[in-house]
Amino acid sequence: MKARKLFVLIPLIIIIASVFLSSYYTLDNAEEAIIERFGKMSNVNTAAGLHFKIPFIDKVIIYNTNEIYSLQYGYRPLSEATTSSAATYQDVSNEEIVLTKGSYLINIGAVIQYKITDVAAYHYNVDNQEGTIRLAFESVLRSNIQNQILDEALVNKDSIAKEILPDLTRKLANYNVGISVTEVKLTDVLLPEDVQYAYDDVNIASNEKDSYKSQADKYSNEMLPKARAEAYQMIQEAESYKAEKIAQAKGDVTNFNQVYEKYVASKDITKTRLYIETMEKILATAKNKYIIDFDNDNILKFLPLQPTGGTQ
Repeated sequence: MKARKLFVLIPLIIIIASVFLSSYYTLDNAEEAIIERFGKMSNVNTAAGLHFKIPFIDKVIIYNTNEIYSLQYGYRPLSEATTSSAATYQDVSNEEIVLTKGSYLINIGAVIQYKITDVAAYHYNVDNQEGTIRLAFESVLRSNIQNQILDEALVNKDSIAKEILPDLTRKLANYNVGISVTEVKLTDVLLPEDVQYAYDDVNIASNEKDSYKSQADKYSNEMLPKARAEAYQMIQEAESYKAEKIAQAKGDVTNFNQVYEKYVASKDITKTRLYIETMEKILATAKNKYIIDFDNDNILKFLPLQPTGGTQ
C-alpha cells in the first residue's frame, strides 16, 4: 500500500516541480524578454529580476540588448581557434566576388557588428535576421565598390568601410529590423588568385615605366641646362659676329664714300693713288720683281729689282 502511494506521489511531485520551475524566469540588466502566449506576442518585458509566467502556455524569448553580435560576409567560420590550432574558414563564392569600376573582379570579406535595439522588431519583422542583414550589406557594398577604381579598392578598405556604414544603417532602418550597426570591417580586399599574377606583371611594368621616366627626367634635367647654355653662347657669338661684320661693313662704306668724294674732287690724282696703293699690295707679295719698258726704238729694256745670285 505504501509502495503504491509512493508510486503515485513521485510523479505528482515531479509534475508540481516542473510546473513550479516553468512558472518563472529571470532577466539580467541588459536583457529583454518577448512573452508569447498561444503563439502570439503578449508583451515585452525589459525589467531585470525574477518574473512569473503561465507554465506551459507562455513562451519566453530572451535577447541581450547590450551584446555586440557579429556576422561574416564572403566567408563563414568552420571552427574556432584553439590553443593548438588556428580558426578555419570557408569562402562563400556568391558573396565574395564583387565588381569594381571598369568591371574588375575582387574578392571581399567583411564583418558586420550590430546590437539589438528593438527585440520585437528583430524577432517578428523579418524571418531571417542574419540573411536580411547580409542582403542589405551586399546591396550597399556592391553599390559602393562599383564606383571605386581597382587600385583604390585594394588599398582603401578602411575608408570604404566608413562610407558603407551610414548607407547600411539607413537601409536597415527602412527594413525596420530593430538593430543598430556599430561597425563594418572589410577583412579582405584581394584579387582572385587567377588574376593576381597578371596584376603583378602590370605592377612590375608600371614600376619599370616609372623608373625609366625618372631616368629620362634626370637626363633631361642634366642636359637641358647644358644645351640652353650652349645655345645662349652660340647666340651671343652670332650676335657678336653680326655686330663685328656690320661695323666692318659700315667702315668699308665710310671709307668708300671718303675715297669716292676724293675721286669726284680729283679723278686723276685719285686714280694714281689707288693704282699705287694696289701695286704696293701686289708687289709686297711677289717674290721676283722686274721692270720691262718698251720705247719707240723697239728695244726691250729689262731691269731686275733683286740681285740674281740669291734664291728668291
